[in-house]
Amino acid sequence: MMQIPGSNGLGPVHAAGGYPPGGGYGAPPGGGGYGAPPGGGFGAPPGGGFGPPPGGGGFGAPPGGGFGPPPGGGGYGAPPGGGYPPPGGGMMMGGGGRVNYSGGGGSLFSVYLLGLFLPILGVELVLGGSAAAVMAATRDSATNQPSAAGGVLGGLLLLLMYVGIFFVAIAGMNKLLKYYWDNITIEGKRCAYHGTAGGLISTMIVPLLITMCTMGIYTPWYICKMKSWIYSQVDVSGERLAYNGDGGSLLGIWLLGSILTSLTFGIYFPWYHNNLLEYEWNNTSISGRGFRFQKDPGGFFGMWLLNTLLMVCTCFIYTPWAISNQWEWEAKHIS
Repeated sequence: MMQIPGSNGLGPVHAAGGYPPGGGYGAPPGGGGYGAPPGGGFGAPPGGGFGPPPGGGGFGAPPGGGFGPPPGGGGYGAPPGGGYPPPGGGMMMGGGGRVNYSGGGGSLFSVYLLGLFLPILGVELVLGGSAAAVMAATRDSATNQPSAAGGVLGGLLLLLMYVGIFFVAIAGMNKLLKYYWDNITIEGKRCAYHGTAGGLISTMIVPLLITMCTMGIYTPWYICKMKSWIYSQVDVSGERLAYNGDGGSLLGIWLLGSILTSLTFGIYFPWYHNNLLEYEWNNTSISGRGFRFQKDPGGFFGMWLLNTLLMVCTCFIYTPWAISNQWEWEAKHIS
């Protein structure tokens, strides 16, 4: 944001040394003071005073009847483009960033607790506990092993538990997406997320299976398909976001980042995450107007390290605040 320099407030500078020596300037040579100028004073200027300017009538208005409005009529109006910078043109002047996040850890905590953590815990307790109870009830005292029927039933209950956790986690993830986008404004316009858990599951199930079958190699394509669907579900006051990334161009960033993050025991993660965010936002547009992400791995590293320490120290209760801090940091770096 531009800053308008103010005046320095300094007055005129006096000559060095203060007043002249000897207590003042004194009288002029010859005594009597300076007296009047020759001719009885200065008097009036020739011709009886300055009078009006040539042509009579005073200075009057400027030619054309006053300054009036600028050429073209209608006043100065708003700057071209509605006040927002052109695509890739940096941050807005005076109104914050082009993208703003208004959520917080406190409000996110309830969504995280009720929409994700407690449902997953409930599935684990009900189905996992039932599987353990069945196996314990059918255990043979001699072999200390559950019966065949008990083992099969317990195994089915465990399988149902994992499937249930998957679907509950996707539903919770959709609630987090809704919270995030409903607290985002783009170019001063509030976003609204209309994606459903069913739509999210149907979008991710096939790419997820392919990713598992390819031992993770398909991950960049999986990410791009997910991002494309999520962005298509965001309404920005009648406008829609568009994601143009593809797995082929993301593959190099993902592969190098994954390798370096593993080799450095996670230290490279802030740089890797900045590269992913840069790719994501540089391939996102709204009605043809592109975005630009300004990388700051050093700034992200400090925030990420502090968030990690606070999560560990609070047994991960701080997680919603950590997520919210990261979302806020991301928004501030998008132009």
